[in-house]
Amino acid sequence: METTTLHLHKQNFKFSSAHFLIFNKQSAERLHGHNYQVKVDILVPSEAEFSKEGYFVDFNVFKKIIKAKLDEWDEMVLLPAWHEDMGFTENGPSLEVRFRDRFYVFPKNEVQRLPVTNTSVEQLSRLLASHFAQAFKPYGVQKVQVFVEETRGQGACTGIDI
Repeated sequence: METTTLHLHKQNFKFSSAHFLIFNKQSAERLHGHNYQVKVDILVPSEAEFSKEGYFVDFNVFKKIIKAKLDEWDEMVLLPAWHEDMGFTENGPSLEVRFRDRFYVFPKNEVQRLPVTNTSVEQLSRLLASHFAQAFKPYGVQKVQVFVEETRGQGACTGIDI
């Protein structure tokens, strides 16, 4: 069986965010940031599904969806909403965050509370893959694979069959 995969890895498929990784009950990283880079592979149907011009979908359709999602996380503090040791209190325009013996206050509009237990690249790639799978489904995409690199040569990849 023949398959075709579209590879999208643009220089602007990036986001810069702060986070900290939680290792166990005693250990967690300090708050720090990364310049994340994202690559997206899209498995498309057989050539019979291509347009009469010989292509599946204009790359710009997918690029706009990818870039819009990454922009939501750009220049934000990413926090795990589902970790048992995280506590959040909204106080006017501020978000008070308690994590064990730590206390932070951030502007509320500069924080993304993600539906995860940790802000690892594994979890970030899973969230993005899930979002893109739903967004690409109406176009007939068969599978999406998302690679999130936190530093050059270090990241995680999640694939989802649609």
